[in-house]
Amino acid sequence: MHDDGDLTQVLAWNIETNRRQIRTAAPNGVSACDIEPDGRHFWWFDADRTDVGVWRRQPVDPGQTETGRHAAGRSSAGRVTAGPPPLALTGLPPGRQHGIAFDATGRRAAVCVGTGRQTRCYVGEPGGPGHLVAVSAGYTTLVDLTADGNTVALAARADAATAVSVVRLTDGRTDTLAGSDQQRIWALEFRPGNRPDPELLIVVETPDRYQVGTWRRDRGIELSRELSYDSEITAHWYGDDGRILVQHDRAGRSRLLLADPETGEQTTVATPPGTILDLTAAPDGAIHYIWTSDSVPPRRLVAHPGTATAQPARRPRPADHPATSTGRTELWTDQPYGRIHSFLATPPGTGPWPTLFLVHGGPYLHDRDAYDPRVELLVRAGYAVARTNYRGSTGYGPRWQRDFGHRVGLAQLEDLAAVRRKLLDLGVAEPGRTGLCGYSWGGYLVLLAMGVAPADWTVGLAVCPIADYPAAHRGATAALREVDDELFGGGPDDVPQRYHAADPTTYLDRVRGPLFIAAATDDDRCPPDQIRRYVAALRHRRVPHRLHWMPGGHHGDAAGQTRTFDELLRYADAVLRPDRSRTTAVDGRPYLTASQEGR
Repeated sequence: MHDDGDLTQVLAWNIETNRRQIRTAAPNGVSACDIEPDGRHFWWFDADRTDVGVWRRQPVDPGQTETGRHAAGRSSAGRVTAGPPPLALTGLPPGRQHGIAFDATGRRAAVCVGTGRQTRCYVGEPGGPGHLVAVSAGYTTLVDLTADGNTVALAARADAATAVSVVRLTDGRTDTLAGSDQQRIWALEFRPGNRPDPELLIVVETPDRYQVGTWRRDRGIELSRELSYDSEITAHWYGDDGRILVQHDRAGRSRLLLADPETGEQTTVATPPGTILDLTAAPDGAIHYIWTSDSVPPRRLVAHPGTATAQPARRPRPADHPATSTGRTELWTDQPYGRIHSFLATPPGTGPWPTLFLVHGGPYLHDRDAYDPRVELLVRAGYAVARTNYRGSTGYGPRWQRDFGHRVGLAQLEDLAAVRRKLLDLGVAEPGRTGLCGYSWGGYLVLLAMGVAPADWTVGLAVCPIADYPAAHRGATAALREVDDELFGGGPDDVPQRYHAADPTTYLDRVRGPLFIAAATDDDRCPPDQIRRYVAALRHRRVPHRLHWMPGGHHGDAAGQTRTFDELLRYADAVLRPDRSRTTAVDGRPYLTASQEGR
């Protein structure tokens, strides 16, 4: 994938010749793509601004021509005709993409498409008609298709009674793996090779740990006792000899392990300290991966398991106190329920500084030792930046992620407030100049904090937030409704008191502002109407604020995101650094200070 400065498009890259060429011109950018096993064609998802669309297929090599009965996009004289590339599978309804997989030869492909409150799974020959093989209620994703193309694996919520469904296409037989709140099951991929009884790689989450395992129809689930970890993992088959490549993420950093589930033997694949964003194993066994750290943008690296060491690669030792000499450090804040981990970036010199908490979304994500250009821009502008992995974040084990008693939002605000107090005590944060900045679910926490604890935060900066939780739940996608159901223990009609306690609109009368709110016109994850109503309530209460609209869906495009961040930063400067922003204006209107009324 390539970001051309405005929209993300598919980039074809020949590693041997280093030739690179952008291969798509999707009007709304490309959010998903995959390449067929022989490397000759790729598929990409052509979606509108609400992420609804269809799969298209085209050659990797622009000089390659189509042949056969599924050739499309050509006139009877053989000339290339105008218009988009042909459909990858015909006869499918437009919908949201829920996964794609190919068999070993590429002669058969499977996709899942979300339509309304259903997920539909189709299988077919690339370029030909798709055949419906499974329908499920709610949100389901396609996990994988076996090498022989005869079996698909589908995943629902990991704690559901049908957490995983394995469908045999020859006769329609379906086997299910049941999850629960004590045993969540995550399906990963089928073992390579044509096997009479498919073997599915899985991860099982218990209240304390994550274990690697496999499932076969004749044996059921078998877990490897030795391949057990205290924080999140993912895994991949490494070749067809039964070995497994495990990525273990803990406290914002990744390590790679090559494991034998039968013997339990594990060796560490040497990688630099930081975060692994994606990886794949080449036929020769080399592992190509995308790596980053807080000071290095993502880059492609190659690891060779033959050089694996017996110990994990050395990682920087976390610090309990900030080290202002380096400008990059970690902070651990002790609380009765555990230690809150934060990454801290500071400008040169000594504090205190105006401080912004860059609050991650999710909530099932975590900030990492990874490059974030927003951090660089904020530090360059003179801000200390804290990225806190509050309760609910991944990377610290199941209990940190789930054990906060359905106190959605409120538990996370307690963590942010505890870190804020520590930064003030350490002389990092400047009193009266500490704000919150968040995107998506992080933006929701910003709005909630400005009502729950208005005295703590000088400014709130929220991009594509949840402003009215019950309304956002009802208007969001099926996938997000399931996330809410797990967070709250049900929907707004099931546990209304929990939604009321977590809803930013509940605390509107306590909001002082100032607030910067950016919203997307076609956002189906944090719908714009609930933001409009929230802003109207701010206006009615004469709370200082500014509303900025972005075109497109939840993630928008690169140019729109850049413009939004510029506006956000200038608003923050006007509030936290008014001496720098006195003459700043946009469209002839000065930015609001804390004493001015929003529009």
